[in-house]
Amino acid sequence: MSEYNFKKFTKRGSKLGNYSISVTSSYSFGLNSGFYSKEVIKQYKKVVLFYDKAKNAVAFHFTNDEDAEGAFTVVHHNTGTTGSITARSFFIENEINKKELVGRKIPQKIQDEEFGLLYVMQLLEQIANKL
Repeated sequence: MSEYNFKKFTKRGSKLGNYSISVTSSYSFGLNSGFYSKEVIKQYKKVVLFYDKAKNAVAFHFTNDEDAEGAFTVVHHNTGTTGSITARSFFIENEINKKELVGRKIPQKIQDEEFGLLYVMQLLEQIANKL
């Protein structure tokens, strides 16, 4: 019996350092590989979105509750390392000018008293293109 507890690494080529969510030009959010992997998003089917207009921030609450009011479907891509959320109605309803906001943002994890675990991102903050 070995004194080590090795775990085989199988994610060769994954961009695990990209802990971010992207705002895309097609009214959707891209769940980049680092965020998707670290937060184990593959276990969720739905997401409830929140918007704070004054702070220009979006919050994501991932869930498996099929009856969650207003929840969007989390699309899991074939690679198994990324996902996306098509949210056209969310962008239009909140009058979010997506062209100005396209790019990757780093979400912050917060525990909200009313809604539970949320991932919050500022829409105007962008990660340098060097990532």
